Amino acid sequence: MVVLAVTAATQTAMAAELAKVSLIVKQTSKTAVTLSWDKVKGADGYEIYRKTGADGTYKKIKTISSGKTVTYKNTELTLGKKYYYKIRAYDKNGSSTKKGKYSSAKSVAMTYMKPNFTVYLPTTINKDENTIVISLTNNSKSDKVYFDGVFALEDLADDGKLYTARSIKFSKPEKGVSGTLAEGKRLYLDPGEKVRFTCRIDGEFDYDKNKVRATTCVRYKQQDFVSVYSVSKKNKIYTAEGYYEYLTGSEG
Repeated sequence: MVVLAVTAATQTAMAAELAKVSLIVKQTSKTAVTLSWDKVKGADGYEIYRKTGADGTYKKIKTISSGKTVTYKNTELTLGKKYYYKIRAYDKNGSSTKKGKYSSAKSVAMTYMKPNFTVYLPTTINKDENTIVISLTNNSKSDKVYFDGVFALEDLADDGKLYTARSIKFSKPEKGVSGTLAEGKRLYLDPGEKVRFTCRIDGEFDYDKNKVRATTCVRYKQQDFVSVYSVSKKNKIYTAEGYYEYLTGSEG
């Protein structure tokens, strides 16, 4: 009778369906995504499937051998392609394996992940020292952004005449940190951090912040971007290819 009771309990446990997995897929770099899901009760692990493009065929790319693991990073993906993912839980009992239903499919189109930061141009410049203070705030909640402290200032009131403004010192007011930025080096901002670059301008012009366009290069997630800021159009972020299209007027 005891043996029968154990057997019956085992059969009942095996008959219980594994819950359907709730899947989240998020791009975390230009070539990687992170999958996360809620732990499924009774699961010994999970099977992850992927297909490329809407017309692709799902193939298993990973078997997670622990029911406690609830994340997986898929790397070496290709920019411009769209990937679809689904996942299901499994429960092993001796030679028998029970599998749950597939999750709803989740897709992600691989694109450049652009930085998010705010540019502040001052109302006036220091005409005695021919310097300008340009402030930047990293709005990202989790990632660093790198700046080289060099800006191209385009005087829109003078037929787009260009001036170069190079950092001679910087300060991070929240941390009480200040210093100089060596030639060719970048200064990073932590998430939410602000920096003030004091830059010397390579010429004199009648400064009006409403008629200036400031361009600078930044690095984010191991990728270079170009920031183009003006008061009227705010901050626009371009990849190298996108910036070329912007300059040549072929921007979509």
